[in-house]
Parts: sequence; structure tokens; C-alpha cells
Amino acid sequence: MTTLGKNIKVTAPRSSRIAARALFSKLDTKLITPMENLDVFAYEGGSIGFEYVPDSEALTPAQMRIAPWLEIAVDNVEARREQLLALGLEQMEYRDKERHYFIGPAGVVFRLAPRT
Repeated sequence: MTTLGKNIKVTAPRSSRIAARALFSKLDTKLITPMENLDVFAYEGGSIGFEYVPDSEALTPAQMRIAPWLEIAVDNVEARREQLLALGLEQMEYRDKERHYFIGPAGVVFRLAPRT
């Protein structure tokens, strides 16, 4: 059987670092900074790393909308949704009306899903 791994890496513009840290602090991750240009946000069973590059070398927000999207499983979807909206994240309309989709730091698109 094959499954996806539990670790993800995003190449992000340097200008998104503060926003990435704010987002993942609301998602109960542990921040690890193993290198100057890398933040790793560790969660139960995996991690997501943001490698920061000059803004001109990162994908644009429009390009990120057609890149792979993420699903973030949380204990209380509605409470997390409210926290993310309070941070100023943009909620994205999508044909799947059962989940909440957001545009995060660096243009990363993700949806919230209940932890099972």
C-alpha cells in the first residue's frame, strides 16, 4: 500500500514569514528553525516547512492557486475558522461547500477538515 508522507515543504517569499508564523501559531504547531531561511512547523505526526527565498524567486499567488492544495485537520473546524478570519486570512470560495478554504501565507491554498 502507498500513502502520502506527513511532511510538506513550501518555497515561500521572504515577505510571508511573519504571516506564516502567525498562521501556524494558531494551528498549535511547534516552530523549529533549523536554518536561517527555513521554518518548520511541527504538528502531531508530521510537519510543514517553509523555505524562504527572495520574493522574485517564489511562485506568485496566482501560480500558488494552481499548485497542490493542502488539507489541515483540526479538532474544532469552526473555532479555527474564526481564528483564521481574525488573523485576516482570505476565505476562498470553492465548489466544495462542505469545507472552508483559505489562501494562506505565500498564497498556499488549504482547507480545514475535522480531525478523525
